[in-house]
Amino acid sequence: MKKRFAIRLSIYTVLTLISVIAGWYITHLLDILPVEMPSSVEAFILFWLRCTNTEYLDNPDDMEVLAWLLYWLISTLLIALALAKFKGWLSRYLIARKSGEKTPKMPFSVTLIASLLALLAISDLGWYLSSPYTTYPLHIPPSVSAIVRLWLSVTGEGSKADNEGDVLWYVMNLYWSVAMLLIGAPVLVCCLAMRRFIHRKTS
Repeated sequence: MKKRFAIRLSIYTVLTLISVIAGWYITHLLDILPVEMPSSVEAFILFWLRCTNTEYLDNPDDMEVLAWLLYWLISTLLIALALAKFKGWLSRYLIARKSGEKTPKMPFSVTLIASLLALLAISDLGWYLSSPYTTYPLHIPPSVSAIVRLWLSVTGEGSKADNEGDVLWYVMNLYWSVAMLLIGAPVLVCCLAMRRFIHRKTS
């Protein structure tokens, strides 16, 4: 009994450490992206500061640190949930293989969290690959400039076409989006092929 408890405690300790470390690295990946703090996150942090009487931390620097810690907490919890669900599925899968029963399906939460992590990795890799094209001084090809100006006119923001800073911002996001599509499309095809292969093997 004590041995079984020690094994379980060791397993959950390892899973917790993996979740914390993975959450830390995921937060770093999220911090690399050129994305501002969402208004919902800012509102939640301000609400929490009011509830805890720590409103003196509502300056930009402390807010950024608190947002980083919040992302780390959420990432850790998501990883822990995925690992716990995967552990339960793996146990049922091994039992089903031994008894010749039907293989259980992968939990939806595991698939969803894995998809979110893959999207984050693709976003970071896309930004890394597009960075050489967005360094100063930035040369904008006429075709790219035409696409951006067309987009601004279609979305009713044609006035921004005369502002060089706004045009550069849209060009950077365009390069980033194209890089994400070029990376994400093959990854999606490989994931679908792998899923079909696993389904054939386990059905």
